[in-house]
Amino acid sequence: MTDILTAAREREAAGDVSGAIELLVDALADGPDQALESALLALRHRAFASVEDGRSDHATWPPPVEDHFPGGGVPEVAAADLDAELVRSALLHHGSLLVRGLVDEARAASLRRAIDAAFAGAAIHRDDPHAEVGDGFVPFEPEPRYPFGVYERAFANFGSGVLGVDSPRAMHEMIAALEAAGVRGLLRDYFGEPAAFSVKKTTLRRTEPDSLAGWHQDGAFLGTQTRALNIWTALSPCGVDAPGLDVFPDRFEELVPTGGDEIYDWSVSNETASRYDLSRVVRPAFDTGDALLFDHMTLHRTGVDPAMTRTRYAIEMWFFAPSTYPTDQIPILF
Repeated sequence: MTDILTAAREREAAGDVSGAIELLVDALADGPDQALESALLALRHRAFASVEDGRSDHATWPPPVEDHFPGGGVPEVAAADLDAELVRSALLHHGSLLVRGLVDEARAASLRRAIDAAFAGAAIHRDDPHAEVGDGFVPFEPEPRYPFGVYERAFANFGSGVLGVDSPRAMHEMIAALEAAGVRGLLRDYFGEPAAFSVKKTTLRRTEPDSLAGWHQDGAFLGTQTRALNIWTALSPCGVDAPGLDVFPDRFEELVPTGGDEIYDWSVSNETASRYDLSRVVRPAFDTGDALLFDHMTLHRTGVDPAMTRTRYAIEMWFFAPSTYPTDQIPILF
């Protein structure tokens, strides 16, 4: 293991960042290893510097595209049929796209175990930052120029989550699952440049039926000019007897007014949301491995109901085009 880490550092120092990443990924094919997983995540973070001067091929955003999903509601597509044009069409005309079968059951089961381990480790870390927490939780340390720490972890915990980067194992497994589904190429085609995901907005979710739910558009704090795509992947069935997502099946060109007696100052009140006709809101029924794709302009919330009795496992990963990357989100190269 020491030899592999040394070789990866040498490749990185020589300017071969992709080669260093490949070396660590290949080594992890032999089985999980905390040191390699942590080194790989840190390397992906540093690697963003190699692409941050890239520019998208798209002159306007979102690029115009015809509606491939005529009719109302949230459009659906099988993972095998997914491509960038369908994503653009769905988001431009309907606000989101439901992808069936993006992650297989075996990968989802492993990710659920990683999430449980991350939650257990995070709980110990909150009580004693110096305690041993095992392989499930490894506090992420970004480059010194990025402020990061207690606040971000507390915010994730308040939202029934653990930051994905605090579980290098979950991040490695989720990246591998998305790569197996062809998502790397999809994102490259969608953005017109390599994608990076956010340290602050990539979250492991283990959501109970009594969790908070507030309407919001992530553009209220990410800004409206960024180019973003959230891949929200259900790792257990949800939307019926476990919390899912409520989503307006529309493209919002502007931010909806925020405020009121809501969870955050960037939340949209129920009263304001009702102006857009709550009867049209869709709560998809997710099977294990299904994913909802949407962006920073989509009005949505956690979908909860008093009759729900089960816990929902999910991972959400917010991806951005490096040329419009929000300055405070802390990047990880995908």
